[in-house]
Parts: sequence; structure tokens; C-alpha cells
Amino acid sequence: MGLAASQARFLAITSRKNSCEFQSMQLAQQKLSLSRELEDATTEYQQALNTTTLVWDADGSGSYIYDLNYDLLMYPSEVNDYVPWMVSRRDGKVALNPDMARAAKLAGIPDGGTNNPTKEMYEAFLTAMVACGGMSETSAQSCRTIGWQDKIGVGGIMLDKTESYEMTITNMINFIDVAASKIDTGTDSERELAEKLTFTIPQYDSNKGESKDNMHFKSGLEASSAYISINGERVSNEDGDITFTLADLLNENVSLVFTTEKTKKGFFKRIASAVKNMLGISSTVCAGKTGIEDLLGSSYPEGATEQDKLVIDMADKIIQGFMAILDVGEEETDVVAFNYAIQETLALLGETRDLGSAKKSGDAFKDAVESSDETNGWAYRGASKNKNFGSNALSLSCLAESFLTFYAQAKEGYSDQYYIRQDGNKSSYVTDDYGYYYKIINPDDNGFTTQQIYESEFYSALFNNLCQNGWYENIYIEDKEYLDNALKTGQLFITGINQDGYYYQDKYNAGPYIMEATDEDAITQAELAFTQKKNKINYKEEQIDLDMKNLDLEISSLTTEYDTVKQMLTKNVEKTFTMFQSG
Repeated sequence: MGLAASQARFLAITSRKNSCEFQSMQLAQQKLSLSRELEDATTEYQQALNTTTLVWDADGSGSYIYDLNYDLLMYPSEVNDYVPWMVSRRDGKVALNPDMARAAKLAGIPDGGTNNPTKEMYEAFLTAMVACGGMSETSAQSCRTIGWQDKIGVGGIMLDKTESYEMTITNMINFIDVAASKIDTGTDSERELAEKLTFTIPQYDSNKGESKDNMHFKSGLEASSAYISINGERVSNEDGDITFTLADLLNENVSLVFTTEKTKKGFFKRIASAVKNMLGISSTVCAGKTGIEDLLGSSYPEGATEQDKLVIDMADKIIQGFMAILDVGEEETDVVAFNYAIQETLALLGETRDLGSAKKSGDAFKDAVESSDETNGWAYRGASKNKNFGSNALSLSCLAESFLTFYAQAKEGYSDQYYIRQDGNKSSYVTDDYGYYYKIINPDDNGFTTQQIYESEFYSALFNNLCQNGWYENIYIEDKEYLDNALKTGQLFITGINQDGYYYQDKYNAGPYIMEATDEDAITQAELAFTQKKNKINYKEEQIDLDMKNLDLEISSLTTEYDTVKQMLTKNVEKTFTMFQSG
């Protein structure tokens, strides 16, 4: 190769080698940049794991959680217990969404509030709310008829929601608890209701020779003992009365348990048969409400033993308890539904689920009690070989839940939505439906449903506070992200009612209902975004690594060739200089 050619080749190799090294440096810089991107994405993901959202805890127990939003706070519903929880800014003015703000403006409520609210202004507010889509005409009409309650929310106490009807199972249990608690301190009518809702088994008195509930029954050659079991634990009446309520039956597992000598295996079947015979005297049930009362006041079946009477008394007490609180009304379909529930519930007393004999080391009492929790009717466990007693358990809780289920089944037209089977696991109890409403007796309804009364209170309280504190339009308030952030950062506050009947402004977490919860949706979205970004960065890094590897190979090859050409060029120069020196 000539000198000129060698020099040209050397320059070309040098240029390409420098270009490759520059590209390699750029790729290294890109890889460093990707590392920073991955680090930033990881930081964002870690921050998202700590993201919280505001939720509404309906009863303060943590059992019923709803996403917090403006509608939940500012429109009446079962979730907010028909009590307005107003969103307000620091000056006390209530934040209204565009629809409510337009209604307030049309009704003539000054945005700065007024000391002279009127009935006409209230009714104009209701009319405007309908026009703006904030409530139905039916609700507005009932609110007008019930009338403006000018003290509600400004010193007037709102109704106790446990003293009404159309309740979910949760509220009905609370209602029964409150009613039963007045057994010693209430008025005559309140004590009378409390007694109907309370089961009392008196303390055993050995001097009277009466059966105790560790009740020892003796009839001829038969001998048995009866126990009350609550949540699997035997409760004794030796040291005092045993008391439990209808609410306990719906909230706990209360069972009546008989034990008997193993030589009397047919003993419990005879009890079931005797109770079954009771249905023979219930032919008047379908005659209507009078028939129900006739049944509850009827005598025991002929030949009934103490055991039979105890079982019948327990079932009778459950029926009387529900009769005292459920508003059956005068509608024939409702009365028939109640009668159907009585008959079908009593029929369960004639059913026995034979679990066989207990194992040698088994406990018949424990087995029967545990099985009764999943059995509609009796659960029988025979005695083991080395023990003298078998046990038969009847879950009074299942009996109460079955009664309500039969009642709902008949009221709903005998559809297959709710049904009872002997196996509780194969049953569909209405008590498991937390959205089902039970109509409860309320003698002070004046022809209005409880929901109508509550809605009237709600809008009176809302109107009174708009007039007292003023209002402003907030076009962003229905956006949950905005609402959460504004409440968390103190831009907005919750104005809620106090026990004195007045509304006070405070931070969102000052009360028992609003709380922060992990934002699972945000975490899921962040995880998806992080995964996608990480995969994209990894792909880019793999491409960069491949490109850098190829460049390294090319640089290595160019370096070898560079050294060879350089050496050749050096020799050619030396040769040329030598030649000219010789001449």
C-alpha cells in the first residue's frame, strides 16, 4: 500500500474509531439517564403505596365503608342516616354544587345568609331543587306537607333513627337493643315492649323444686338436662338469671340444648313429634291477625312435657317479639305472610338432623351446638361409647332468622330470592341481605313513612344552615380527588350536627364517620404504570447494551486495524526518508 493510500486509510479508521467511541459515550449517557428514570418511577410508585382516599364509615364500626363523595354528604340516604353533613370553607359558607347553588339562588336565599328565613322561602327552595334535578317532586311534596321545621339543625334535635320503621337489619338490631334496654327505666309502654323482646330464664332455686336451666327434667324413666349456649359456651343460671334479647338472636348464636341418657335415643324424636303436633291446633292462623293472637294464647298440646313446653315457649317468645316490632299492617298479603312465617317456623321444630353417635373421645354437647348454628331445626349427636349422654341442640338464632326469611319470602311473592333449607349453608337468609328493609311499628307516623319524615328533617336542616351560614357555588366540589385534597389540606371543612342540635365546623376527621383508607385503585394504577415504565426502560437498556456491545466489537476491530495501518505508515515514512538520504 502506498504512502498516500495508507494515510487516507489511517485517517478513515481514526475518524470511524472516534465516531464509535463518541456513540459509545452517548449510549452510556442514555443508560445513566434510564437509571435515573427508573429511580424516579420507583419513587413515584413508593409514594403511591402511601396514597389514601377518604371514606365514609356508616356506623363507626368499620363494617360498612363507602367512598366519600359530595352526594353522600349533601343528599339524604340511609348511608348518611338522613342527616346532612355540609362541606364548608373557612368562613362557614356551605359549598354547593351548581345544581344546589342554582336552587338556592332561585329560592332567594342570599349567599351571605339571612336572619329572616320564611316558610315561603323554604317551599321555594324545595320547588327549585326539583326544577334543578336535586330531588323528586314526590319527596318535595311530602316535605311541603310535613312542613318546614325551623329549629332543626339550629338548636332543634333531630329524630332518633332507632325509633322508626323501614329499617335494614343493622338498624333493626340497634332498635331492639335500645328498646330492650328500657326494661327497668322506661315508661309503662316501653317496659312492656322491652319484656316482649327479652328472654329471661330465672335463677335456679333448689328450694322450690323447679327445673333449672341447667334444668333437670324428670318424667318417669326419662331424665334430661336443658342448657342455654351462647356462641358455643354453656351459660348457667345457678348464680343468677340468664337474659338475652331478640337482638342477641340476630347478632349472636344462641342455642337451646338438651342432653339425655344414651339409653333413650328416641327421646328427642318424641319431643320433635310433640312439637309437630302443635301445628294441629294452629288451623286458625290463616284467619288473620286475630288468629295469630289466638295461637299465641293457646294451650300446650295434649300430653306436653316440661321439655315440650320449654321449646314451645322459646318459639312463642320469638314470634311475640317479632309481632311486637314488625308493622304487619292490615293488608291481607302482609298478614298472610306473617301467618306463613309462623307456620313454617313452627314446622322447623319438628325437624331433626341426626349426626350419628359421637366418637369415643368426642363431645356430643359441643358437636350438637356447633352443628345447630348451621341447622334449621334440631341437630342431634348421639352419646359416645364411653359417655352416657347425647345432645340435641336447637339454634334459636337460626329460628329467628328463619322466621324473618319466611316472612320476607311470602311478602316478595314466594320468589326464590330467600329460602330456608334444613342445611343452613344451603339456605338464603334475608338477614344476610343488608339492603333489605323491614317495616317496624311506629305509632307516631301520622300517615307518613319514616323515610318521608327523615327527608323533611334533612331538607329543613340544610335550608336552615344555608340561611344561617350562607353559601357559595363550587364547580369542582363533585370531583372526588378535589374534595379529598381540599378536606385533607384544610381548604374545606365538614360542618356536622352536635348533640345540642347545632351544626359546628371542624376538620374532616374530627367525627367518627370520615376516615382515611388506602386507595387501592390508585395503587393498582400506579403499579400498572410502574410495570409498564419499567418494562419500557428494561427494553431500552437491553437495546443500548446490544448497541454498546456491537460498538465495542467494532472499536476493538478498528483499534487493531488502526495499529496495523499506523505501523505500516510509520515504516513507509521511514523507508521514504531512508531512500532520500541515500541519494
